[in-house]
Amino acid sequence: MSGVAGFLQRQGPAPADAAADIQRMLARMRHRGPDGSSWWLDTGIALGHAWLNTTDEAGPGPLTMAGGKLAVTADCRLDNRDELMARLGLRDSSVADAQLLMRAYLRWGEACPVHLQGDFAFAIWDAERQLLFCARDHFGVKPFYYHATERRFAFASEIGPMLGLDGVGAEVSEYRISGFLAGLPDDPQSTPYSDVFSLPARHSLTVTAQQVALRRYWQIEPSPRPARSDTAAEFAHLFAQSVRNRTRGSRAVGAMLSGGLDSSSIACVAGLQNAADRKPKLPTFSLVFERGSPMDERSFIDAVLDQQTMNPTLIPVGNYAPFAEFERVLEEQEGTFLAPGLTLTRGIYRTAGAKGIKVLLDGHGGDEVVSQGHGHLHELANGGKWLDLWREVRSASNTYGDSTLGLYFQFLTLYGPAWRIARLRHLANRAVNRIRRPAEAQRARSWRDLINPDLARRTELIDRFHRAGYMPPGVQASDALSHRWILLNGYVPHSFEVLDKAAANFGVEPRYPFWDKPLVEFCLALPGEEKLRHGFGRYVLRRAMEGVLPPAVQWRRTKIDFTANLVNGMVRNHRDLLEQLLVSDAGRIAPYVNLPQVKAAYARLLRQPDQPAPLDVQYVWRSASLSLWLRQVQPGGSAA
Repeated sequence: MSGVAGFLQRQGPAPADAAADIQRMLARMRHRGPDGSSWWLDTGIALGHAWLNTTDEAGPGPLTMAGGKLAVTADCRLDNRDELMARLGLRDSSVADAQLLMRAYLRWGEACPVHLQGDFAFAIWDAERQLLFCARDHFGVKPFYYHATERRFAFASEIGPMLGLDGVGAEVSEYRISGFLAGLPDDPQSTPYSDVFSLPARHSLTVTAQQVALRRYWQIEPSPRPARSDTAAEFAHLFAQSVRNRTRGSRAVGAMLSGGLDSSSIACVAGLQNAADRKPKLPTFSLVFERGSPMDERSFIDAVLDQQTMNPTLIPVGNYAPFAEFERVLEEQEGTFLAPGLTLTRGIYRTAGAKGIKVLLDGHGGDEVVSQGHGHLHELANGGKWLDLWREVRSASNTYGDSTLGLYFQFLTLYGPAWRIARLRHLANRAVNRIRRPAEAQRARSWRDLINPDLARRTELIDRFHRAGYMPPGVQASDALSHRWILLNGYVPHSFEVLDKAAANFGVEPRYPFWDKPLVEFCLALPGEEKLRHGFGRYVLRRAMEGVLPPAVQWRRTKIDFTANLVNGMVRNHRDLLEQLLVSDAGRIAPYVNLPQVKAAYARLLRQPDQPAPLDVQYVWRSASLSLWLRQVQPGGSAA
């Protein structure tokens, strides 16, 4: 993980203090570049680079070519280096990834991102054409923020460096606040600040004195290549290659190990690769809860560690306090975020960084990329395959603890003939009512009850939800389309940005083997039965890990819900803080939330912390988070 920064003077004279401006920008993200920083200046253009050495390549950029007529600053890791070098006629294997970017730009111009694989965010200055070309990777793993006016265009890997520039306001975005409260990261360009924007994943920007042009260079589509007959073997090959790509060139690689299917698959594959290459055992980092806790996954972690290819670090989680250091967390995140468990993840980054780890493999995204296959159930129902659907629903209900009859009835309601619905309606309602918890039997509530109606109206939140918050019925009925819809969801880049900022503060770069372009395209092309079979989601991954994962993890049916841990931590350790934020100082969030609903949700959590309604948890956590952030950035606090 490195950091990029810079600006282009689009109109008017170049600032006399350009060097001071770029130095200030780099100083604001010094944590991203513990191994050095540097900058490059020319008339009207400044490029800066903060460097975290995760490879054996040369030191920090920016790098130049053709006598300074081409310059680049890049935070990138290119996975198709061999292919690119062959197509570009290069033989020197020591060429840096940033140099490959410039070569690719010289060959393909603004179409160059189409030919890249990996994680990247970069800006190239083309002096001959007098333009700045910027691009972000296919899934948004690397962050890229910008500010644009007629006078100047500025960019950076974080928001803070731009807030220190003249003319960049720190006004909070009501649009982003309403989306946060509703759990709807629907606009890939918005940030917590009205004057700063995010370059969306798979998009590029071309900046000249006359215009700022945003273009999408790629779209998520199934692989056009015909699948091999043994899909599990092909998945295993692509997955192993993705893991190897993300360990290239670095001697300080570790892996997160939760005991779940995704992180365990990565750790086992990486551990075996280290052993085959005669490298030291793979360092792994695991959060462990006390024995007997509902969050305890130690038995699964131990099963993976028994393979003797890893060097484990176990991080005990005792008296969890979710709002500990939260002011610092909000400063790191530069705004609110949809990740209540982030403080636990920061503990892993902190420990890994302290042990000298610079690259941390992360299983984030397995659910989305490989897919739990729930779209396959809709596909069976839509095709009238009711017996197959019953068998799969029965297996799925055994896995996830839902009512078989209740689930089946939901599909009959959506796709079945009316006579079946009438016959089963009474039985299904009785079954659902028996398993429904008291908290869920209240009046149906939703995100609307949390948000101040005036704010919802000003930010057109209802229309936004209809456009992006619900999967359209026609999409839901197709496994391929629903899978693609999930991959395009705004939660994907939002999650990457949150994790990137958290890890950067500890000198760690997270890398995500599931988010590999060929692997994503392969999974999207799979038929539904390869994603969900016998009640097991991510079925192709489970088959591919035969002989790699211990069977207890490979065919694990359970998935830990950390909601109870969050609620107990808030109620037990932050009661005084919550009273202050939601009662005493409630006026701070009154323009944004529906206070009576928030206070009622808080009261219910206090009465029944062991049986929390999910919406109550979100109402309280999001309201408290918003209040703490507003306290920082509104009068009496500072955003700069």
